[in-house]
Amino acid sequence: MSFSSEIKENLCKIEHICPSCAVYETAGMLLFGGTVTENEIRFSTENRFVASRLKQGIMRVFGIDLDIKSTLRAYKIETTDVHQCENICGGILLDGGIPFSCCRASFARGAFLGGGSVTDPRKAYHLEFDTRDPRGVTFLKNILARDNFNARITDRKGSRILYVKDSEEIADILGYIGAPQGAFELFNIQAEKEMRNDINRRVNCENANTDKSARASSKQLLAIRKIRKTGGYAKLPDSLKEIIDLREQFPEDSLKELGEKADPPIGKSGVNHRLNRILEIADNL
Repeated sequence: MSFSSEIKENLCKIEHICPSCAVYETAGMLLFGGTVTENEIRFSTENRFVASRLKQGIMRVFGIDLDIKSTLRAYKIETTDVHQCENICGGILLDGGIPFSCCRASFARGAFLGGGSVTDPRKAYHLEFDTRDPRGVTFLKNILARDNFNARITDRKGSRILYVKDSEEIADILGYIGAPQGAFELFNIQAEKEMRNDINRRVNCENANTDKSARASSKQLLAIRKIRKTGGYAKLPDSLKEIIDLREQFPEDSLKELGEKADPPIGKSGVNHRLNRILEIADNL
């Protein structure tokens, strides 16, 4: 089962807070998942729980019992009865706003059940509401904006899309429409991603530092060989002889580790200064 399908199944189990919530949820489902005119009502979904939810909603709100017809690909609810169509169509007119927050959330939930989807957060962060009715998109955008959600509108293949890509905003909307478990899962996956990315950054940084140290050590060893080959080692002060001996004995050690092995121990900057001095001497030979 997909991430979206699982969320929709859970949303279909929610109890309505007030009688009007059922009205607005049903309106959202029909406007975003169907065709609504005074001559026909058509709704199609791949999710049997959504189809059952709409059937119950139409019965509760309008007292009309419509059958669910199933095919290999979809579950459909349809009627061309003029009286039924006029009753349903008149009951979901988008005149004005929605005064109560529970009803606004119910309309958004219906819109998601009818024409919404959310990408599995393991792959990407994207939530959208899809409809061929531009009135529904504009109305939903205003509903969400009233409750401080920022969604954008775009067109795709004849449909108007209301979408959100910010992970935190998606989680908040899922909680708003009644899917807190989806929001929690998104937060958990986001935290895992951030932790994994942080580990990768640290590993890459450590690898880069290791490569840098290896190149520096190789350059220092070449300079030391040149000094020894030309007989310059014997003329060096004891401090430089000591650091040469340590670098040859411990080619993979960091500057800090070499300094700790010196007698007496010296700091990282002291080791770096002596090795740079050796490089200068080798360059002048």
